Amino acid sequence: MTMIKENIVFNIYQPFRDELKDLPWDTPLEEWQEEGFEFITNIRKGRSKHIVRFIKTKNYSFAIKQTTPVNAYFEVDTFVRLLKRGIHTLTPAGYVISRDEENVSIKGLDEDLAFIVTILKDKSVPHSILFKWDFKEENRKIIYKSVAHLLAELHIRNIYWGDASLTNNLIKFAKVQNDRGNSITEVKAFLADAESVKILPEISQELLKEDLKDFFNSLRFFNEEYIKQGADRAHISLKKDKKFFLKEYNGHYELLNKIKEFEDETKIDVRETFYEITDINSLESIQKQIDEHKWYLSEHANSEVPLDISAIEWMDRIYKPIIVEFEKSGILDLFPETNSVSLYVQIMTHKYYLSKEKGEDIGIKNAIEDYVVKFSDKGKTKTIVEKLIENIVKIFPSNYRF
Repeated sequence: MTMIKENIVFNIYQPFRDELKDLPWDTPLEEWQEEGFEFITNIRKGRSKHIVRFIKTKNYSFAIKQTTPVNAYFEVDTFVRLLKRGIHTLTPAGYVISRDEENVSIKGLDEDLAFIVTILKDKSVPHSILFKWDFKEENRKIIYKSVAHLLAELHIRNIYWGDASLTNNLIKFAKVQNDRGNSITEVKAFLADAESVKILPEISQELLKEDLKDFFNSLRFFNEEYIKQGADRAHISLKKDKKFFLKEYNGHYELLNKIKEFEDETKIDVRETFYEITDINSLESIQKQIDEHKWYLSEHANSEVPLDISAIEWMDRIYKPIIVEFEKSGILDLFPETNSVSLYVQIMTHKYYLSKEKGEDIGIKNAIEDYVVKFSDKGKTKTIVEKLIENIVKIFPSNYRF
């Protein structure tokens, strides 16, 4: 904690201190005048119960929210804790409190000026603004999906939003690179207000339902507001939108719960190991492979081998060598939008579906051949596939079930 001026508590993280230390922290935000910074006026701002201004300093852009000292401390701390848990949220630069020493015993701490400073997200738009735009249904679904997944990510980690609404999240359209260096656009929802967030030892079903209810109420409220403003909303069905949102939320929550169970049992970090798992069947396919390897190890050991040990052995002996063969074979050239890990998961999930449909395990050879035929439009693939299968088969021990 650093005092930079009498009665001002300046708790700003490096490297932002020099950029922010001379701002008029002893003045209400609505009275700020540009000096050493400039206001950013082209930011689309959602509704907020607090005064919020956007500024640009020499090297950074910030969102500054005026609040109370208690809220400033706890909200910044909550942002940090959310980020540590992998939640997409605003990145805090810190907080500033300006104490009014006159009549402090009468006015109390919450009458002092306090400010939360967060790093301004590029190419992000409040969901409340997006909700007003005349998006096609397919585009609205992309946005709803991102918020539904954010809410599920919170709940699976026992985090209660407390004020889930269109106002309190941002939608970010981000260009990211996958493992192969290919540029793709991802739509992500960011929690933009952590004032009501509670990180709990365990979250109840009642609180889960309350968050969903709050979000749906915000949809209704903003829809009614925009209709009053003259917007044409006749083509939008809130009932249909809510149904889609709930389906995405429930599906993602179930997937996250399965991932958690899988990680607890196998001690394998799913995201780190498999890049991205987007459906339960993919995870069940991987689980089946580990179970088969557990059977193989237990048969040879004449005793039960624990699942977590089997999982690590499968990783080292089967999975990693197969990934190497995928990268060496040239098969990735047939699927330029993916990477070796993702392609492996897709093929094994394909194997899972085909086996389920046929009522017996079709084997990895048939799965690879069928997948390439169905999903690659490039010719001259036979040599690549044959060589890949030949090398993969060598990885598996004799009398291995695959």
